[in-house]
Amino acid sequence: MRLISIATLVLATVFATSAALCMGNGEKPKRHWPKPTPPPPPSPIYTESREHVPDEEEIAQMASSHYDRLETELEGAMLSRNRQRREAAFVFILPELVQVDSSRVVGLCERLPKGEPRDTLQAELTRAWVARDTTSAIRWMKTLPDHERRASTAVAVEMLFARNPSGAADLADQMGLPNLVRERPKPARN
Repeated sequence: MRLISIATLVLATVFATSAALCMGNGEKPKRHWPKPTPPPPPSPIYTESREHVPDEEEIAQMASSHYDRLETELEGAMLSRNRQRREAAFVFILPELVQVDSSRVVGLCERLPKGEPRDTLQAELTRAWVARDTTSAIRWMKTLPDHERRASTAVAVEMLFARNPSGAADLADQMGLPNLVRERPKPARN
């Protein structure tokens, strides 16, 4: 019997407290927040800039030589063998050139001497171009010499296989290399 009276006392206290809080909410005065201060007036002191401001002709000349500079920088990165410089060129320069004028990169690949820099640039060009425009990339890969075509096709199939295995198999068949997809190792199951 004593438990019932303590429980009743606790419940009555909770109800009384909540009723008191509910009644007090309507009686609170509204708080008036201060208005923000206006911004200061502009400074009457103007300082002339000593920097050269290019005119329309200079801007047009810089724009026309922009892609030439990018191509030169990409070529320098490929010939330097500096991994950081190459990575920066592949991340920043190559996608822009592929988007705007992929023939510049194709011409650069043809100008580079045969060897590691040329092979690396062709692999990166294949990745960037297949990701951007697969049809044009395939058309370009068909024009390559046999060993370069095989290497570029392997890169393209590897890239496409992750998102479209049947498309990768079709590409391998189209390029005359159906074994590229059949010889892929099967992923291990956990």
